[in-house]
Amino acid sequence: MAMASDGRRLRIDEEEGPEDADAGPGPDSAAHRRPPRRDPRARAVQVPPPLPVRLPALARAHLTPRQHARLPQTLAGVFYPLPFDPTGGGSLASTPPRYGFVSVSGTSPQFIDPSFSFLPDRERERLIPEDMCNGLLLCRSYRFTDRNEFNYLVLNPALEQWVTVPVTRRWSNKVQTVRLGFDPVVSPHFYVFEFQLDEDDDVDDDDDDHDGHALGVKIYSSAIGVWIDKQSGWSMRIVLQTNFKSIFLDGVLYVIATQCVIGTVDVKGETWSIIEFPRSEGSPFYDTHAGFLDLSQGRLHFANVDDMVGDKLAIWVLEDKDSEEWTLKHTVRFKHLVGSKRVQFGFFDFIVVAIHPDCNMVFFVFGPERTLMSYDMDSREVSIISNLGYNEIEHFLPYVPLLSKSLPDCVNQ
Repeated sequence: MAMASDGRRLRIDEEEGPEDADAGPGPDSAAHRRPPRRDPRARAVQVPPPLPVRLPALARAHLTPRQHARLPQTLAGVFYPLPFDPTGGGSLASTPPRYGFVSVSGTSPQFIDPSFSFLPDRERERLIPEDMCNGLLLCRSYRFTDRNEFNYLVLNPALEQWVTVPVTRRWSNKVQTVRLGFDPVVSPHFYVFEFQLDEDDDVDDDDDDHDGHALGVKIYSSAIGVWIDKQSGWSMRIVLQTNFKSIFLDGVLYVIATQCVIGTVDVKGETWSIIEFPRSEGSPFYDTHAGFLDLSQGRLHFANVDDMVGDKLAIWVLEDKDSEEWTLKHTVRFKHLVGSKRVQFGFFDFIVVAIHPDCNMVFFVFGPERTLMSYDMDSREVSIISNLGYNEIEHFLPYVPLLSKSLPDCVNQ
């Protein structure tokens, strides 16, 4: 019998194999409200030890020593929004979210400071994390007298380094979606993608002509220090999922859209493409859930509800990103994962947070207490890591530390 990180004993009862488990270790399942039954068929759910730092064989096998020196480590944990504290004054809408950090082993590394205390107070007062990419964190800093003005900051939390992206911006509904692109193996420079949306800034206007689709993108390159402005080159009007994880690979940004597609754009804003969500042949569903995109073992992975019955988590892999053909890699019943046959996937109830970059493991949060859990696709073991606490903000940033000084222009200011 294994112990969870909060001291609870966990067990899953199996009858016809893992996918037909009667009860998973979900935080609200009956198994957590009564003493475990003594059943010889039961197996323990193990909380894994700290995951080793390993190099993905596919993506990192042929790097030079200099490239290895710039390489980020493996997944350390997740930045997550802390529960709102009403005793601090202010409302949930007017108070910038505070973030915590939890490691994937359930114990927080000492070198991670989720308050970013290395920043000057003026930068930390209203700091909002937006995106994470290969060890760098993109934030908005609302430090000006005008509460709608902000700067973008790019941070390396592991080395306590930061840099301000030039040109002060002004908040509007048109710039809700911003992403970071960074690949230390290829270059020490980063890119900021600020998508321009078809939104109305007049919140009192009932005009419905604005549907929020992406009109274009402004791209900042730290290599040249300027912004470029490009109109959308996508073949359809797509609405981006604001808080969903994006992927930066080989100089191309991949973003999830609401139309069951993935939009891509390169760092020059010249090459745009649309990749359809994976679908099973003969699927009875007209469309699919929002989906989750990540990079694991050098390949794009996509997590979603299976599109045949709707009671399983399905993991797809893009073996060749140029072919745009998905292969179904793994399925597992939600009942095995959390004790419920069906879930609200992507929002509120069941949110995939990360697919481990080096192995076949999925991390997700479930339930009102935002319980962080992991699932090993090879062993089919489910583990509870930590209860993160409820927050209306569903914004989770998986973190891979960057321990090399690969940003020569990223210095303490």
